[in-house]
Amino acid sequence: MSHLFKPPMATESLTTWRDLVRIGPDDDPFWLKVRTTQLDFLSRYFPIIAAVGIGNAAVVLAALADRPPVPVLLGWFLTIFGMILYFARRAIVEALSGRKTVATRRFHIQVLLEILPVGIAWGLLFGTMLPRLSDPQLALVVGMTLVAVGTTAYATAIFPLAALMLSGPIALGSAVGLLASDWPYSDLILIILMAFLLVAVRGNVLTTFAFLARLKAQDRLVQQEEVVRLLLKEFDSNGNEWLYEFGPDGCLTFVTSRFGDAIRRPSEEVLGRFWLDFLTAHESRETLKAIARQAQPFRDLVVQSEVEGEIRWWSLSGTPKFDADGRLVGYRGVGSDVTEKLRAAERIAELATFDTLTGLVNRRIIHTAIADGLQGPTGVALLFVDLDRFKAVNDSLGHAAGDRLLAEVATRLRATVGEAGQIGRLGGDEFAVVLRSGHAEAAHRLGESLIAELCRPFQIGETEVRIGASIGLAIGPEDGADVEALMRAADLALYEVKGKGRGTVRRFDREMHARAEARRALELDLRVALERNQIHMVYQPIVDALDERVVGFEALMRWRHPEHGDVPPGVFIPLAEETGLIVALGRFALREATRAAAPWPRHIKVSVNLSPLQFDDDQLVEDVATALRLSGIAPERLELELTESVFLDQRRSTADKLAALRALGCGFALDDFGTGYSSLGYLQKIAFNRIKIDRSFVRSAVEEGSESSAIIQAIVALADRLGMETTAEGAETRAEFEAMRRLGCAQIQGYYFGRPMPAEDAARYLRRSEPLIAFDPGAFTDALVDVTAVAGESFSPGREGGSLLLVSPAEDPASDEEATRQLQAAAAPSTGPALRAPRRIRRG
Repeated sequence: MSHLFKPPMATESLTTWRDLVRIGPDDDPFWLKVRTTQLDFLSRYFPIIAAVGIGNAAVVLAALADRPPVPVLLGWFLTIFGMILYFARRAIVEALSGRKTVATRRFHIQVLLEILPVGIAWGLLFGTMLPRLSDPQLALVVGMTLVAVGTTAYATAIFPLAALMLSGPIALGSAVGLLASDWPYSDLILIILMAFLLVAVRGNVLTTFAFLARLKAQDRLVQQEEVVRLLLKEFDSNGNEWLYEFGPDGCLTFVTSRFGDAIRRPSEEVLGRFWLDFLTAHESRETLKAIARQAQPFRDLVVQSEVEGEIRWWSLSGTPKFDADGRLVGYRGVGSDVTEKLRAAERIAELATFDTLTGLVNRRIIHTAIADGLQGPTGVALLFVDLDRFKAVNDSLGHAAGDRLLAEVATRLRATVGEAGQIGRLGGDEFAVVLRSGHAEAAHRLGESLIAELCRPFQIGETEVRIGASIGLAIGPEDGADVEALMRAADLALYEVKGKGRGTVRRFDREMHARAEARRALELDLRVALERNQIHMVYQPIVDALDERVVGFEALMRWRHPEHGDVPPGVFIPLAEETGLIVALGRFALREATRAAAPWPRHIKVSVNLSPLQFDDDQLVEDVATALRLSGIAPERLELELTESVFLDQRRSTADKLAALRALGCGFALDDFGTGYSSLGYLQKIAFNRIKIDRSFVRSAVEEGSESSAIIQAIVALADRLGMETTAEGAETRAEFEAMRRLGCAQIQGYYFGRPMPAEDAARYLRRSEPLIAFDPGAFTDALVDVTAVAGESFSPGREGGSLLLVSPAEDPASDEEATRQLQAAAAPSTGPALRAPRRIRRG
């Protein structure tokens, strides 16, 4: 039955079953529209209802004229015709006055109450008279009943309450009358009547669902259009770009006022003009014509125009529009005047043709070489060469050494490429090689030769330096028909290499472009994720390996994207580091984590990860101090987790910030120890409180004779010698936990004790995870007697090592605290000053 009345999927998300019987408040415009439409629909089909009612009345009078009781027939007749006349009179009055009654909630209920007597009159008539009819009369009346039910269902198709008021009493009365009759086919007729009623009700329900969903969709569309209108107005008022749209004939159908500013005439005058009329350069026109013929999108295409005799340059982007049949119906896009930008770029390019440091040509000449190659018969190959580990050399040996290294790199590039192509420096440690032949295999082999040459050591003064190179390769015109497109393709290929290990040659493919666009969209979403409250913190418990009590939580950042769901930290954290957003995210993490930790017990710590790039921010120390001040937690409760990459640059500013953070009172943990560069010298740079052992060692340590066990034991021994604790990450099973405890790890973290959880769940986790009270009374023998006497039946005493354990049945920490005070008082004569403060610990 539920499947029979299940609404269509298109409407299920917009309407609910409750909406079918709602009248809605008076001050809600949506429900006013619903009530008005329902009453209009009912009024429109009132003549049909009246005609069917009169016809039914004639048939019933003919069939029942000789059947008593007369009062029933008379009451029925007066009710039916009275209500028909009443409704007709109101419709005539409204038509003559030209004013319709406002569909208020009160008037809606009034109409329903007016309809109800009609249904009741018919129901009473059938219930009373059907048992008295002969077989032919009964068949005739039942047939007319079906007609009446069908008519009322049709006339109230979007008005379920009205349908209930009319059809409900009729069906009920008919059923009662048929059950009371002795007609041999009454049961069959009743089944047919109920089936007919069920079909009518289903049609009514589904129609109403569709009607309500359509109205809600219209309301949403109006709201969305208003938002779009406001956004367009804001864009046009404050931006330097313009929007345009043209139809299938190429004539402009929409432009914003900024376009009028660009051509120095009112934007209304250009509507209806052919969109290419504003481009003066033949090349620009032909390029755009070719793109439009292929119905292809274009992006940042620079074209030439002439405005009042002055040559101007525009950057245009456009997206094709298609109809439901897939036919091109025009384009819409965005444009801007980039003349000043291009002129500034030209002026800069004119200052020098060659790079003074390396003697290689600059970007401008590389552009020209690419353009010449694209016009040639054999195509062109473009290699983007990016030096690996150059920044580390530059930072450690100084900029002078870095400049000498770049000059040496240029020398090797010339020797390897020879006369096969043009070499240029694009900037920083990036180089470009333009080959005059677009043969992909030959270009790939040359790229491998370049990498081999650049991996050989360089002698810079008295220091031997080793770097490497990553190369992105693009072949024109296959991977790009113009200079910008080909360079973008090579750059995407280079980005792919750098993201997958460096030190190789990779050619561009179309999937790279799709990934780059997806990454760009994700970056744009990440820039507003904080403002839209999509970023939140979760907390994973860290437990003591000996008694399994919670000693702290690691704060972890999560991003719940409105479209893509939960974005893994491994995706958005590197993206935030590349775009500089990590500073704002890190500041948010510090404040949220310390705020969440404020109500926790004072011995519970919170760990927050710091990205190495946060040490480039001069406000880092102030951010930490502000977070501590706003939350009110003690500095020693905050532990900052660092990775070994923090120390790679060996900058003085990093060391100063670490010292300032230590002066605040914060602790430090060295994260993922053993998986990175793993230099023991890092442990001397700062006094770490903890070393965190990576989960890769934890997983393999449960295997008998595993090398990971020996490594973990060595790390634990080293940490103990240096006065540091160890935390094993990623313990997911009891076996892994026991292995870590057996190997001497002081603390354990992993899914076995809890997945990352919201702050509220972490607080509840703390309360649930401490059902025991533990004493360490020293001379516990006498204390056991005294304490047990006080505890009575409320606690179950026991012993573990040198500790007296009392199992508390109470979940309320306040009750435990009161019991603790009593037990301490009882134990004091026996233990004296040896009694330590009790603590609640977790078991199981």
